[in-house]
Amino acid sequence: MLSVPRFNSMPKPLPNEPKKAPLIPDRLKPGDTVAVLGLAGVVRDSKVVDEFKNTLTNLGLVPWLAPSVAYHYGYLSGTDDQRLEDLKQALLNPEVKAIMCIRGGWGTARLMEKIDWNWFIQYPKILVGFSDITYLLNAITHRTGLVTFHGPVGNSGWGPFTTEYFKKGVFNSSLLEIELPKTPNTKRLFSKPGITQGSIIGGNLSVFASMLGSPYFPDCNNKILILEEIGEDPYRIDRMLTSLRLAGVFKQINGLILGQFTDCNPESLHHSFSLDEVLKMHFKEVSFPVLSNGPFGHTKDHCTLPLGMELELNADLGTIRYLNPVVK
Repeated sequence: MLSVPRFNSMPKPLPNEPKKAPLIPDRLKPGDTVAVLGLAGVVRDSKVVDEFKNTLTNLGLVPWLAPSVAYHYGYLSGTDDQRLEDLKQALLNPEVKAIMCIRGGWGTARLMEKIDWNWFIQYPKILVGFSDITYLLNAITHRTGLVTFHGPVGNSGWGPFTTEYFKKGVFNSSLLEIELPKTPNTKRLFSKPGITQGSIIGGNLSVFASMLGSPYFPDCNNKILILEEIGEDPYRIDRMLTSLRLAGVFKQINGLILGQFTDCNPESLHHSFSLDEVLKMHFKEVSFPVLSNGPFGHTKDHCTLPLGMELELNADLGTIRYLNPVVK
């Protein structure tokens, strides 16, 4: 276990405004220590932890498991204070070069009010996650300017595709380019051609919509929104997209990338709109490009997408090209 100092400083809130210059973390190198945290839901299967340790070791990294990974507190991986303490210690310890999460679930939003955002400015590190971690990623990038990474967690499927794009995103300081794979499902979701630029916000639709009205919801102006979901009926997706629309989000963004909407089909089309129909209702008349079937979300193949750095989205070719390095 790492030897970590204790810090007792009280949170120092930052102004609720986006930072102009991105704060770019150092890239990962073989031999670096990666902290694995339980920031949200509890892990009840120890095999998940063991397999993730092996995954990180095979990448040449040294995993350090925070105590919260083993905690059980109802449906949470420890109390709010326990999970927050692990996040703080991982950030402030110089031996830790990156932070990853063992799983999503629920619980990240409960930490927001006690976070000292200066931790991320003083010790900028790679932080990777998705699903419930959507809340933390967007809040960090919005409040501090630190580039964060929408990517796999410990219980994700770490197959060749996921591993390759994780390495491209956090090990490589050259310009990141992603060509979305052509699959039989590529045309299943609604798409709209075009080319645009902006930095990424968003992630899981349910979590992102739940951020509306909070001081942690990101600035949406000229951004590219990414959305994915799992286990939600089309009427619920319609409701969440309507909330975003009424908040003016779709009038502010430059583009949209739809990831995987896993298990989001209705039980019967006789009593529901299809997922395709709901998406067309919301995005058929928009002026910005829409790219569908992105390889991210609750799916086997998950690419790592940095938030907070300018990129070019080409919905015609199905490509994402970052304009500057996302790690240094």
